[in-house]
Amino acid sequence: MTMPRTDRKARPRLTTLATAGVSATVLLTVLSLLILVDHFAYNYAEREAEQRLRQLSWQTRDALDRMLQKASGDVQLLAELAQVRDADSPAHTRAVLESAQKAFPDYAWIGLAGPDGRVVAATQGILEGVDVGARDWFQGGCAKPFASDLQPVPPGGQAPGGAGPWRFVDVAGPVSGADGADRGVLCVRMGWGWARRMAGAIVAPADRADGAEILVVRADGTVMLGPASLAERKLDSESLRLSRAGGSGAVRETWADGRRYLSGYALAGRPGEPATLAWSVIARQPEDVALASARALERQILLLGAILGLVMATAAAVIARRYTRPLDALSGKLELRSAAPAGAADLPPIVQVDSFHELQVLSGALARMVGNEQAHLAALRALNEQLESTVAERTCEIARKAQQLERALAQEHSAQRLLQERAAELRAILDHAHDAFIALDPGGVVVDWNRQAEKLLGWTRAEVIGRPLAAMVLPPLLRRAYERDMRQLAEGRAAGYLPGGGDTAVLNRRVELTLHNRDCQELPVEISLAYVPRGGGHLFIAFLHDISERKKLFASLEEMALRDTLTGLPNRRALLQTLTEALRRADRQRQCCAVYFLDLDRFKQVNDRYGHDEGDELLRQFAERVRGAVRKTDTVGRLAGDEFVVIVEMLHCEADAREAADKLLVLLRRPYVLKTVTLELGASIGIAVHHPDDPQDIEMLLGRADRAMYLDKQQGARHVARR
Repeated sequence: MTMPRTDRKARPRLTTLATAGVSATVLLTVLSLLILVDHFAYNYAEREAEQRLRQLSWQTRDALDRMLQKASGDVQLLAELAQVRDADSPAHTRAVLESAQKAFPDYAWIGLAGPDGRVVAATQGILEGVDVGARDWFQGGCAKPFASDLQPVPPGGQAPGGAGPWRFVDVAGPVSGADGADRGVLCVRMGWGWARRMAGAIVAPADRADGAEILVVRADGTVMLGPASLAERKLDSESLRLSRAGGSGAVRETWADGRRYLSGYALAGRPGEPATLAWSVIARQPEDVALASARALERQILLLGAILGLVMATAAAVIARRYTRPLDALSGKLELRSAAPAGAADLPPIVQVDSFHELQVLSGALARMVGNEQAHLAALRALNEQLESTVAERTCEIARKAQQLERALAQEHSAQRLLQERAAELRAILDHAHDAFIALDPGGVVVDWNRQAEKLLGWTRAEVIGRPLAAMVLPPLLRRAYERDMRQLAEGRAAGYLPGGGDTAVLNRRVELTLHNRDCQELPVEISLAYVPRGGGHLFIAFLHDISERKKLFASLEEMALRDTLTGLPNRRALLQTLTEALRRADRQRQCCAVYFLDLDRFKQVNDRYGHDEGDELLRQFAERVRGAVRKTDTVGRLAGDEFVVIVEMLHCEADAREAADKLLVLLRRPYVLKTVTLELGASIGIAVHHPDDPQDIEMLLGRADRAMYLDKQQGARHVARR
């Protein structure tokens, strides 16, 4: 047996060399990338973006302040004109104001209110004679220049051209005569278009392409100018709070849409000056867009690192090849010995390799192993002869066992084919069933799903197998109750409950339930749930039937029950429901609500003379006129015959109700063009007004309006009666 040599010189370890080289390379590359990115790209890009956004917010703030200063100066200039301060004719004053409006198209309205609060003269005669003493601009502008912002909502709710909601800025100032006497308050109302044009001019096209946006926020947090997704909504952000504190600068923050932004902020207006407005101006840009240059530099650095790594890997491969040549020579000797036939005498010897420590140890160990192998071969030959006799005996025994196993496998294959046929029959039945079929395990996870379920709920069978049913078809508020009830069903402690449905048992019976399909649309279904015990546990089997058409039919029938078949207006039942809700809203909002009781004069004579067809056509035209004359928020309905009711909400006082009724009465007296004749008929209107502190008695309110209508009819329909 050859003994290992102990006098050979120790060689360096290959693992030590490779580890040291790779570790040093990786460490240097990572440190270079981190230092370059952290100390240059991100810090520089962030500073540049914050500075640009701060400048946008400052420019917008200064533009807003300049516009308000200009409007305040125009008010003072107009107040100094002799035609305004000493005018003795509203027509002369109106001509001056309209001339100023033509010179400044951004002024939507200019008006002069007297010391008593009534508008003396205004452009186009709007609001002349109306008492505006309670409005902010009049009260604030009595002593000194004053500015306020408001958002009146006219019918339709949109500014011309679809530019967004109506919004105005009022700038007012006192008017004194030549003798120093108080002549009232002059108000200039500016439309909101100038603010949109100003923001569009400040934000350059390049900034808009990079996602830069400007928001103008009023003192209550409402976004007056900004993206469509935030317009007229309440805003709560760190930049808004900092601007409200009077500061200006830039901040990194996360907005309500979940995205990170860089935001520059500033506060418009001057403290203590009522002629300015404290608007917060925010200029924001998505963080990923602002730091895009840093990202690009990072990618370039990573590419350079990859190239450097490739070069270093090539160098390492060349070096490794030099060191592995002795190892290849040793492995060649081993392959020759392994390929030689057993018992060959001329096998090549194992050569001792001294290139480095690992090969020195390996070659010595292989030489010793070869010697040991030759010693064991003789013993193996003796054992082989003994094993041959034992194998012959075991072979006979294995043959007998194999025959028994073949018979058992044949029986098992027959049973398996039968089960497959039964499973195929069941799958065909389920796939062609008219109802959706779902099988669930005790945890509510889907284990089966037929074609009708795919059509009904939108998911394919492959997509839902193994997923919990509640997460796909139940609203979030019902999922916890569903999971609790499934646990109770699985543990056998209850007969079964609908999610959130109280104590109603659902096993083995049909129950209506609303689910969500893949498109998150509500889907009413009729569900039947069954419990199926199994050897390894149990399953829940559910059949779902779509009842959407049934629900639509019921809704259509209910709608028909609440509509008058002749005019299409709400009938008495619908009117009583609407009036109850209107009275509650009036009490909550502390406003008046009026009920008009309308009756056609001489309608019976029209029926008797021209027939019921013409009478029905007259009622339809009458209903269309009433419905077209009132606001969309008001309700028009037919009680019976020629008796109609109008519910008018959002009234400030009884005078508003009487004014609207007078206008309606004039419209109803116009000729009615029927099929065979044209008639001029009058109408009688009775008004009953509900004040916020009145009792909510709809029968009493309708009775008051009815009596007022008959009083109007007796007085000859010359005016509107009120009770």
